[in-house]
Amino acid sequence: MTNILLKSSKTRNLYSWILAAAVFSLGANSIAAQDLVNLDDERTKQLQELGVLLPNPEEIKRLSSEEFGKPLDQQDAEVLDEIARDANTYANLVSKITDEYDDYIRDNSRYDFVVEEVQKAPVVDVYLTADNEFKTIRNQAYLNLGKIALADGDQMKAFLLLNDAFRLSPFSCANGTEGCIRYEAEQLMKGQLGIEGQSYINWEK
Repeated sequence: MTNILLKSSKTRNLYSWILAAAVFSLGANSIAAQDLVNLDDERTKQLQELGVLLPNPEEIKRLSSEEFGKPLDQQDAEVLDEIARDANTYANLVSKITDEYDDYIRDNSRYDFVVEEVQKAPVVDVYLTADNEFKTIRNQAYLNLGKIALADGDQMKAFLLLNDAFRLSPFSCANGTEGCIRYEAEQLMKGQLGIEGQSYINWEK
């Protein structure tokens, strides 16, 4: 009788284990399926936002060089808007790669040797250069669009465009005010608001 009870108990435990494993497996599969659905939804959303074609970096550089080289009153607002949009999309795509590098470095920040090895990868500088170059193109386009709107008397539109150039640019003017998009955009916004005073340029030891 004791043996029968023991066997019965073991059988119940086995069934319980199998049932728990099955429930866990179903739950895991359900979570995995949900993750796939979320990924598909996110990808669909990004396709709607970014479009289906990758921006051509050489074409962006050619078009921006050509348009920025014209006097401001001869620059086409629609072309500048296209430049800003495509340069921003390209920079965002580069960031999708660099963000993973940043996350990995952050996760391993306590291990200096890992961080050093990651940062030594030659492609890291290439990513950073591309990211900075195309963000600068985008910001210059916004600055020029703001100036055009200002000249046309569209005060609020000008302010918002100038603010885009201001907030998206590096804050510190490492090479002084010459060519510093953030500084130039700020001066124009200050003028619109009737505010005077010297703006921050950069930190010097």
